[in-house]
Amino acid sequence: MRRFIIDCDTAEDDIFSFLFLLHKGVQVEGITIVEGNVPFDVEVQNALWASEFGSKYFNSTVKVYPGTTRPLVKGFRTVENVHGSGGVGSTKLRPTTKPEKKHAVDFILETADRYPGELEFLAISPLTNLALAYLKDKSLVEKVKAVWVMGGTIYGRGNITPAAEYNFWVDPDSAKIVLNAGFNLTMVSWDLITQYTVNEEWDRIKDMKTVMSELYLEFYSHYRGFAMSKQKMKGNPHPDLITTAVALNPSIATRVERQSVDVENCDCLTRGATVIDYLNVLGREPNVNVVYEIDRGLFISELMSLLSRF
Repeated sequence: MRRFIIDCDTAEDDIFSFLFLLHKGVQVEGITIVEGNVPFDVEVQNALWASEFGSKYFNSTVKVYPGTTRPLVKGFRTVENVHGSGGVGSTKLRPTTKPEKKHAVDFILETADRYPGELEFLAISPLTNLALAYLKDKSLVEKVKAVWVMGGTIYGRGNITPAAEYNFWVDPDSAKIVLNAGFNLTMVSWDLITQYTVNEEWDRIKDMKTVMSELYLEFYSHYRGFAMSKQKMKGNPHPDLITTAVALNPSIATRVERQSVDVENCDCLTRGATVIDYLNVLGREPNVNVVYEIDRGLFISELMSLLSRF
């Protein structure tokens, strides 16, 4: 049994990453929420809705733990233009349950204590919750089996600035802490996932007529439109879901290199930029497993398997 905490700034791809974990039968210990894509209360509501949906269709009850509402040091902005005002387009999800009162940071530490060497952390959002948990108890590094990060870039092409990917840009100080803490960390970058968009498969998904496929079309329509019109992509990307797929099936990542990675946290044009020492000119010990290529066919197959449900 694999055990995960999924850390979200809950928009459409976070929700489907959570549902993919349930689809694959792993134990999701909890959903933790951090600042990011949309207003924090919308993120919490979306996570609660996802938990209720998971309970109904996958028979798995997962609690939601709100965490940090802002980065460690600097300000940030949400990106409703990318994900819609509801994080799933303009739809406002209306769950009936309430989040837990326990703070996400405390939940992370308690769960790592309960399952030392077993717990995996899926970080598909800014890294503030994990950084604060580490700063509160640095033994967390030895207790967490693996950290899977959606963030950063490998070729320096950002999506919130010319140089920076959104998650690292939101809280570069936390990203720097986590990258250099000593976790067994794998990074799936923004400019990697832009090569593996859902293109002509969109029409295949329209023909599926399942609960999951209809939900997918509703939730991703806004994001797909933004990606194709504003980011010049061929279809809609899946940064969080590809990261989740790699975590669950590492063979999806067909090229991974162990390298020294850091992040720029200055208050400057390159705030949040990822620095990969690919020539080892700094002589630092490699600290991150960097994914450079994935098997697109295998990922699409996994996505279709999820969308065929119900």
